[in-house]
Amino acid sequence: MRRLLILLSAVLLLSPLTLRSWAQSQRDPLNDEEIDQVREFGDRPNERIKLYSKFIEQRVTAIKELSTNKRAETRATEMRAKIEEFTRLVDELQDNLDTYDGQHADVRKALKDLVPESDKWQAALVQPPPDPTYDFARKTAIEAAQSISDQVKTLQKDQEKYFAEHKDQAGKNGTGPS
Repeated sequence: MRRLLILLSAVLLLSPLTLRSWAQSQRDPLNDEEIDQVREFGDRPNERIKLYSKFIEQRVTAIKELSTNKRAETRATEMRAKIEEFTRLVDELQDNLDTYDGQHADVRKALKDLVPESDKWQAALVQPPPDPTYDFARKTAIEAAQSISDQVKTLQKDQEKYFAEHKDQAGKNGTGPS
């Protein structure tokens, strides 16, 4: 009976830490200022895509910096957080691209820059040395980077074809995601 009480006490003491850790891992990858910027460009697809690309690039830069900073005590934890933010941002960008594609919004201008940028993201994710703290998150991020790269290239081809056939629709924004 005494062991059961000790076990229950340990579970009760550790559960808030576990819940807090889970809640932090599920937080929005954007800060309040970035969220406001995304909302501001809701009706301008090209600018919104470029904004997401900028935010993703900031996370990639942070990942590169953390991978070279061997002295940081919390490097592995920070690395995992930045990698997870990268993955969530890529997922959000993909959702936006799907929406714009479905509405036939002309995003060719943004895609022209996004194609070469997205090709570089995967290389940055393999740069950090292996670490069990972030290896799974990195594997997921590498898959997301490959997926966005493929999606952007396909969408670019589809857009070129669509707007060649529907010249009157060129330059239109669609309604965009909210």
